[in-house]
Amino acid sequence: MISRANTAKIHIARQQLGMTDEDYRALLGRVAGVTSSKQLTERTCSWVLREFERLGFQPKPSNKAKGKPHNFKKLDAEITKIEALLADMKLPWSYADAIAKRMFGIERCAWLKQPKHYKALVAALHVEQQKQHLKAELDGLLDELGYQGAERAAVLEDMPHGWERKVPMLEAVIRALRAEKLEKDEAQCS
Repeated sequence: MISRANTAKIHIARQQLGMTDEDYRALLGRVAGVTSSKQLTERTCSWVLREFERLGFQPKPSNKAKGKPHNFKKLDAEITKIEALLADMKLPWSYADAIAKRMFGIERCAWLKQPKHYKALVAALHVEQQKQHLKAELDGLLDELGYQGAERAAVLEDMPHGWERKVPMLEAVIRALRAEKLEKDEAQCS
């Protein structure tokens, strides 16, 4: 089941694009293999939202600077790296704050005092950035191979829980899909 926020985004996108009920349900079936948004998972929901954006849906821009430390200019130079990483991944400052809380028990990244804390936070953000890049590559490969909707979900359904958060698992799936793509390309050339 998907979050209320994602359900709202889907219905806003449908309205913004002026889709009929028939067109909307056809899109859900084509992209996610379902007939209702109630049947979507978080993963298939992201596919549907991406498809809406491809069709012209423009989500309301959020204020990504919200939560930026008020004392930003007085902080360690590493804070600018944190800001750049957050901007690149389109994540809010609260994401960095959550990492600081989880790693060091400190509520806000602006309250970090030790350089090693900043370095560790930057390293954690680099790992998240790597995961995002790998996920984008995975989605691109699935698109190139023509996996859509239910077929796309079936390719990934046997994966262990949480695989999409583990770099080695993402890399292994990408390697397998690259091999499949290479095989397919070679077969077309023959």
